[in-house]
Amino acid sequence: MDINRINTKVLEEETTLGIYVWEMPDGRWIGDDDGNFLSVTAKKGNRSKVDALAREVRSFGIYEGGPKFLSGRRKIDDEEFQHQKQRLDWGLVPDPLDIGNYKDEMKKLRSMK
Repeated sequence: MDINRINTKVLEEETTLGIYVWEMPDGRWIGDDDGNFLSVTAKKGNRSKVDALAREVRSFGIYEGGPKFLSGRRKIDDEEFQHQKQRLDWGLVPDPLDIGNYKDEMKKLRSMK
């Protein structure tokens, strides 16, 4: 057995849940002037959700670019955004549903047993 050969797996994403956005060839995402991006909540690899996003993009006359998956992200409205800013000001984790924070809290609870 070679000590330099170790089986490892690099995890690039926290979760298979997230959102798809439509990314143009220059790296920009399709959205409106207010910074709201056209997106769909989905599990990674969900072909029907990606196809629905592609149909919507084409309905705007856009035929270039492609879907980009953002792991661990979710859509929020303006009210929730303000609430998250307030939580940050209070020194709390802004998003109470943050997957990374959830995993850290679960590790802490297991270590306390």
